[in-house]
Amino acid sequence: MTLKLENIGIVKYAEIKFNGLTVIAGENDSGKSTVGKILYSLIKTIRYSSNTDSASTISDKYCNRFNRYINSLFKHQISDDGKISFDYDSEIFNLTLKKNLCYSFEASETYSNIEAKTTTPLLIDSPYIWNIMPSLKTMKNLESLGNDVDFEVLETLKDLYFALSIKLKESDEKIKVNINSIINGDFLENSLGDFVFKKDDKNIELINTAMGIKYFGILQVLSDKNHFYAGQILILDEPEVHLHPNWQLKLAEVIVYLVKNGVKIIVNSHSPYMIEALQRYAKRESIVNNFYLADKGTILEDEDSLSKIFDKLSEPFREFDKMDSEILNG
Repeated sequence: MTLKLENIGIVKYAEIKFNGLTVIAGENDSGKSTVGKILYSLIKTIRYSSNTDSASTISDKYCNRFNRYINSLFKHQISDDGKISFDYDSEIFNLTLKKNLCYSFEASETYSNIEAKTTTPLLIDSPYIWNIMPSLKTMKNLESLGNDVDFEVLETLKDLYFALSIKLKESDEKIKVNINSIINGDFLENSLGDFVFKKDDKNIELINTAMGIKYFGILQVLSDKNHFYAGQILILDEPEVHLHPNWQLKLAEVIVYLVKNGVKIIVNSHSPYMIEALQRYAKRESIVNNFYLADKGTILEDEDSLSKIFDKLSEPFREFDKMDSEILNG
């Protein structure tokens, strides 16, 4: 998969390959999250296929669907006159955006077989979903009863809620990860269908559970419910935010393990610990990996990407050296 962006949000230009492990590194507000959201919206859109309508009608339907996702994720905050090109298994999708909305949607093949080639992506940007699970559950129950529910919920949260709630059928492609050994406990559903964190034979309410444990809990439940499989696309937006350095290394090891077993993972990060851990584990396991630096509106890869990433993210340490020098020189 290759994604090209022009004038999308704060991204002036980006060209990114998604094969195995893809890491986009950079400071805050550098466009990392924009890439993940666009990729999520694209894959969700091209799953919606039809082979009965005219090309123009289908294009309109795809645009409407894409607009639904980008409006949910961006709230009309992306640039006018943007362009998106997406190469998905040699099929090319081109989108033109005007006034923050999809203006045209073109594909290089007929639309009849697109859905069969795609998977439902999962985007995880925070363990906060555990805090709102009761509300999402109530909303779902009201909808099932035919009530006209007017709750505004991000599409990414809806997909993640579904994945955490529904167990997929057993298959030979399922991939299990051992999270228990990291957090010394398990996320389990009680008799009411609500999740608790079980540790040392005690059930701890999630409201009283540390955010770092909650993040690993998402991965644990997704694994238990068979949502990790070859070809799955997982987008992790700054997963290190709630993790101390040791657990960042543990998470990097889990990520590389999943990639080695066929999951395609995109990590957006500004942590030198996380990035170096991913680089080292990826090298150790010989998995396909690409590292990109997001800087000044541009996201590209070259042979010096890793050194540029570490140079950019080491600026605070240079500031510390400067402070030390000032102290020594009185």
